[in-house]
Amino acid sequence: MNFFKKNLLSFLNIVAIVLGLLSFPIGSVFSAEVIEVPINPDDANVKILAILNKINPGSFYEDPKTGGFIKKYQDKTFSPFDYKIYIGRMSQRSVESIIRVESSDRGQEKVWKRIIESEILQNPPAEDMRKLEKKSHILSQGLNLIQPSMSVIYNSSSSPLYNFRDSFWAATAYLLTDLVLVGGAYAYVSDKAPRKSLWDNLLNRQGPPELIKGPDAGTLIGALAVTRLYRVFGSVQDTTAHNRLVELQYSFSF
Repeated sequence: MNFFKKNLLSFLNIVAIVLGLLSFPIGSVFSAEVIEVPINPDDANVKILAILNKINPGSFYEDPKTGGFIKKYQDKTFSPFDYKIYIGRMSQRSVESIIRVESSDRGQEKVWKRIIESEILQNPPAEDMRKLEKKSHILSQGLNLIQPSMSVIYNSSSSPLYNFRDSFWAATAYLLTDLVLVGGAYAYVSDKAPRKSLWDNLLNRQGPPELIKGPDAGTLIGALAVTRLYRVFGSVQDTTAHNRLVELQYSFSF
């Protein structure tokens, strides 16, 4: 019994660690997009609110922890987008504003920069800009059942929300997590599974059931389910965010 509890706790610790790694905000630590706008912070705040209400209505809030900026807006937990938008003044004597965008995905930072430049600065689209095509929730979730990394690759292809680094690390994290969890569960179940005795082999008797049909099959199924259940929400958010940009007819360079 103690052996079972010890292994179960070890398994749960591994699950907690890998899920933490999957959700670690790499992009916001190492990068950000900064936009300078020739209007005062109050006007910039009005325009940012208008953009957020247009693209992500009801799914953001004002964060009082501004980090030295005048205003800060952040996505809510179940928002399809991931961002922190800061509004500040260029300098104490300047009337111009600075807008800083942070996200766990580098691609999303560039998306928000492009939208802000389009809406506030009214920059014309570059020659290499292209329109987006809608993605399928069913296809993304179907690929997730096979392997979550395949769902990531589908959602990141031809989408500005991911750049190559975002896509590579997300797909790799899911693949490695699957290998660790399923490999660990397989080793655990194999170690506990009964084996045919020498006499059973000599008499050609039927052995114990296969691992997937045995009494500990739930451990294997649970290990397979961890990353797939986690990716269910990521798939919904990725597909919804991408299709929202399609609906608003934004074009991007990527």
